[in-house]
Amino acid sequence: MDKMIGAVKLLLTKKILLDKQNIIQTFVRIPFSLIFPILFLGHFLHLGQNNIIVSVIIWTCCTTVFFDSYLITDYELKNNYVTYIKLTGHSYYSFRMVSNCLLFAINTILYSILIVVLIIIKIVRMNQLSFNSLLPIAFSVFISVNFVNSLQVRFKGKQMFNIFNSVIDILFIVSGVMFPIHYLGQRAIILYLIPTALPFALLNGESMISWTEPILFLLSISVMLYVTSKNFKVGNE
Repeated sequence: MDKMIGAVKLLLTKKILLDKQNIIQTFVRIPFSLIFPILFLGHFLHLGQNNIIVSVIIWTCCTTVFFDSYLITDYELKNNYVTYIKLTGHSYYSFRMVSNCLLFAINTILYSILIVVLIIIKIVRMNQLSFNSLLPIAFSVFISVNFVNSLQVRFKGKQMFNIFNSVIDILFIVSGVMFPIHYLGQRAIILYLIPTALPFALLNGESMISWTEPILFLLSISVMLYVTSKNFKVGNE
């Protein structure tokens, strides 16, 4: 297991930290395409732009992990890497979990640097970041990424990317990244079945959370864990 973790860590580090495109994406494209427009709108509309900036940056980090994990898994499945991984005595499920964990950790370091820079130049305030929201975000994204990988294993060979891409866009709207979910009405509480909804609500200081939202969150996580395990078993038969 230690050798597997070391190999995966080395490959992911080279792919992410040594890839000029990732650096450009994080420190050039994101500030100009996401942060500056939000600052501009916030200045005139009083949107509380600091919360929105942190939320959007973290969401971008999460979606980067989603897409990287999806593309890596797709490559592994198409090239039958699953067979080689099984020969090492490890399951593909455990391999994906280790890979996704390292993938998330490396991207977190990269985006944390961006957030620190924004704190230094006083665009983001330090008191807006709390482990009470950051840890649930990391947990929900990790579970969700493994869930997506399990669907790839279960339905390998199917063209899922367009569906996956569309779902990510929808999640951006209904996960409360840019605005509180309660703005969508009382019935929108059902959206807390989306694993990322409650963590981003906590990040954005949502004040209308009752005992119902955490229950929906735990329910969705439990279902996803069960389906993920089942998909990997069925897909590897």
